[in-house]
Amino acid sequence: MNIYYEIRSTDEYGKGIFTLQDIPAGTCIWTYDLNNNVFEYDEKQAIKYLESRPNLSDQQSFLNFSFGRGELLCLINDDGQYMNHADASLCNCKTDLSTGHCFSSRAIRRGEQLFEDYSAYSHPSFLYKLLEKYECKPDYYDVPNIKEN
Repeated sequence: MNIYYEIRSTDEYGKGIFTLQDIPAGTCIWTYDLNNNVFEYDEKQAIKYLESRPNLSDQQSFLNFSFGRGELLCLINDDGQYMNHADASLCNCKTDLSTGHCFSSRAIRRGEQLFEDYSAYSHPSFLYKLLEKYECKPDYYDVPNIKEN
């Protein structure tokens, strides 16, 4: 993370990121770095990873916590994973899908929780069959034919 922040428990979202500073619009909040904080999976790698997980709950967690960037699934491996989803009207952050970096989309006041609209990500074509196979339907994916848990 490129800002001063803390992880707090929330009633609605589990854990979330709260800023400890005022942040101007356009500030890079989090940097996408394959050497430090992100794992990327193509279709074959994602399937292999899912098959190596011991139970359905672990498999669903992987699918819930990864995000699409082109034809890759990306799993955040640092505190950036606590960025919660909200509808676009409530969001204060947005990821640049060309770089993977996350920026403040407006001025953010100290103490605010950081939110991003996960539905704005590009989803790899293979994701939808994995969501169906592992009976996983995150609220932010528009996947009409997935079984409900």
